[in-house]
Amino acid sequence: MVKIGYIVGSLAADSLNRKLAGVLVAQAPERVQMVEVPMAELPLYDRHLDDDFPQAMADFKAQVADVDGLVVVTPEHNQSYPAPVKNAIDILTRGGSSELKGLKMGLVGASPSRFGTINSQAQLRQFLPTQGVHLMGSPTLAVSVGKDTFDDDGGADPTTTSRAKKYMEAFASFVEA
Repeated sequence: MVKIGYIVGSLAADSLNRKLAGVLVAQAPERVQMVEVPMAELPLYDRHLDDDFPQAMADFKAQVADVDGLVVVTPEHNQSYPAPVKNAIDILTRGGSSELKGLKMGLVGASPSRFGTINSQAQLRQFLPTQGVHLMGSPTLAVSVGKDTFDDDGGADPTTTSRAKKYMEAFASFVEA
């Protein structure tokens, strides 16, 4: 069994990226255990906390350390990744250890823009390897959300569902390799 964690970079309960995360979980292969690593309760990182991390930060780091791979489900805010994603990355690389070193990671996202979250993902791809992250190259998953992309029951249109299934199979194989 492969244990894949995921973080949702939007703190809104009804976010498009939370909906996409639900589709990813539903489309994950049977050999995969999907586990959300929640980040809504994380305080903002401050270097003065390095010597005495708050419990919420220590727990977050421990949860990420316990997975075989991590999918970051990130929105795009002002053509960049949002503050909660940056905060999570800062926390994971501070406090005496880096849970990102050697971690296999995937980046996905959903946005109502025509380009999905390609700018957000591109910027993360620029610096995450410098932190020791092993990023999956392809397939990528940046969903341009229309009015029928997600339904009220947590499902998605056939195209998004198919892309999510393909992505999760590829990510599981990437983590297993």
